[in-house]
Amino acid sequence: MALVTNLPSEDFDLASVRELYRLRWQIELLFKEWKSYANLHAFRTANPCIAEGLIWASLAAALLKRFVAHVTELVVRGVEISTRNAAMAFRYKAPELFRAILHAHRIEHRFRDLVRYLAGNAQRAHPHRDRRQGRLATGLRPIGLSASGACLLKN
Repeated sequence: MALVTNLPSEDFDLASVRELYRLRWQIELLFKEWKSYANLHAFRTANPCIAEGLIWASLAAALLKRFVAHVTELVVRGVEISTRNAAMAFRYKAPELFRAILHAHRIEHRFRDLVRYLAGNAQRAHPHRDRRQGRLATGLRPIGLSASGACLLKN
């Protein structure tokens, strides 16, 4: 394998550069997810302020879907969730959760229902392969949430 980079070879060995490229690819996949599942292509407005607001709302929705997918992995042990499948499945139970939030009624029940639904319907297709090569190959696993809601990772 040959990689072309402008990083100094005395500071970065081949294994480190390969890992950096692999992690960079995960960022590219995140951008693809946002583009594909945040409906960024569906905006039909000439008003830049409205377009910006819609973009931020779509990115917030994508972040929420990803957050709930990771929470599902934390809460339901032994289940590895596909963020893509979670983004697709989210739409079936999210309206019930949002109605509960809007009416401040049974929010916890609806959130648990959403997590159970994702645990059953958004699992990764090939978790064993992904542990060898793919998103799970880094060895990072979610272990909890910080006070700010950020996902804490453990290697």
